[in-house]
Amino acid sequence: MARLLNFARMRRIKSIFPISESLKNYTYEDGRSDLMAGITVAVMLVPQGMAYAMLAGMPPIYGLYGGLIPLFLYAILGTSRQMSVGPVAISSLLIVAGISQIAQPMTEQYISLVLLAGLMIGIAQFSLGLLRIGFVVKIISPAVIIGFTSAAAIIIAISQLKDLLGIEIPRAEHSYQTLVYAIKHIEETNLLTLVICLGSMVLIYTLKKINRAIPGALLAVIICTLLVYWGGISDINIVGTVPDGLPGFSMPELDWKNISSILPTVFVVTIIGIVESIAIAKVIQGKHKDYEINPNQEFIALGIAKIGGAFFQALPTSGSFTRSAVNNEAGARSGFASIFTALIIGLTLMFLTPLFYYLPKAVLAAIILLSIFGLFDLSGAKELWRKDRYQFLVMLVTFICTLLVGIEMGVLIGVVFSLLVQFIRRLFKPK
Repeated sequence: MARLLNFARMRRIKSIFPISESLKNYTYEDGRSDLMAGITVAVMLVPQGMAYAMLAGMPPIYGLYGGLIPLFLYAILGTSRQMSVGPVAISSLLIVAGISQIAQPMTEQYISLVLLAGLMIGIAQFSLGLLRIGFVVKIISPAVIIGFTSAAAIIIAISQLKDLLGIEIPRAEHSYQTLVYAIKHIEETNLLTLVICLGSMVLIYTLKKINRAIPGALLAVIICTLLVYWGGISDINIVGTVPDGLPGFSMPELDWKNISSILPTVFVVTIIGIVESIAIAKVIQGKHKDYEINPNQEFIALGIAKIGGAFFQALPTSGSFTRSAVNNEAGARSGFASIFTALIIGLTLMFLTPLFYYLPKAVLAAIILLSIFGLFDLSGAKELWRKDRYQFLVMLVTFICTLLVGIEMGVLIGVVFSLLVQFIRRLFKPK
C-alpha cells in the first residue's frame, strides 16, 4: 500500500511539475546542451524582447522583464521541453491594438493596463486548463489563423514606418491611414535612419542564411549602438535610458472599470496565444517523440507564466516559434534551457542595460520587420485553395476584415464567419 501511495504521489508531482520527469535521467551532457541552448536563445531574446515591447507600445525594459519570471515558471510547469516563451510579435500587436484605444502608449496608465491585461490573460488561460475546457480554442479554424496572421504582418510592417523612415507619424485608427500619411510625407525621411534600418535588416538576414546560430540581431544592436556613440550622431531616435536592476514585485491595479474595458483584448490574446503556443509545442514534440504534450497542462503553465510575469512587470508572453526552433536546434533537452535563458536575462538586467542608451530605434524596427516574414503562410493559403475553397474564403474574409476594421474585430468576424460556413455546409450536406 505504501508503495502504491508513493507511486501515486510521484505521478502527481510529475503531472504538476513536468520538469521533474527530465530530472529522472538527467546527465552532465544534458546540462551542457541545455546551457548552450539557453545562452543562444538569450542572445536572441535581448534585442527581440526590447523590440517587441516597443511594438506593444511599452518601454523596452518591459520586454526584458518578459524574459525573466515567465521563462522560469513555464520551464517548471510546461510539458514542452523545447518551447521558448517570451515576448512575441503577434501578442504585442494585439496588446497595442486593444489597449491603445483606451490609453496613450508609453504612458503610466497604458503600462498599468497592459500589466493588468497580462494578469487577466493568465487567469483566463489558467482557468481553461484547470477546468479542462481548452477545447474551446477549436472554434478558431486554421483558416482564421492564416488570414489573421497574414494581415497582422502587414499591420506590423505599417506600424514600423515611423522608425524605418525616421518621421513622426500621428496615431491613426486604421493602418491604411498611417500608410497614407507616410506616403504623403515621404520627403521628410531621415536618410540615416533609413540606412541604419535597412542595413540592419540585410546584416541580420545574411547572417541567418549563413548560420542560424549566429546572433545577427545582437550583432546589429552592438554595431549600430557603437556607430551612434562613436560617431556622435544626434539626429536619429535612440532608446535612451533603460532602467537597470531586477523588476520588483508589484500588484497590477485591480479596477472593474479597467478590467471591463480590456476584456475584448484579453479574450483575443488568450485564444490566439493558446492556439499558437500549442501548435509550436506539438510541432517541436513531433521531432522528438520521447515525451507527450498535455494541452490542459500547457494552458495552466502558460497562464501561470503570465500571472507571475504580471506581478513582476513583464510584457504578456507567449510561445515563440523562432526562438523555440533555435532552442531546439541548439540542443535543448529540457526546460532547464529556458531557466538558463532567464538567468542570463537577469544578469543583463543587473549589469548591461546602460549599454543600450545609444541603441537606434531603427535597429529594433529592423528586428520587428524581419520577424513578420514568418507570419505569412502562403503554403497554407495555397493548400486551402486546393483542398477546401470554403475555408479559403474564410481565410480571405478574415484577412480583409483584419486589415480594414482592426485586429480584434477582424478575428471576431473571421470566427463567426467560419462557424457560419461550417453550419451551412452541415445543413446542406447531402446524406
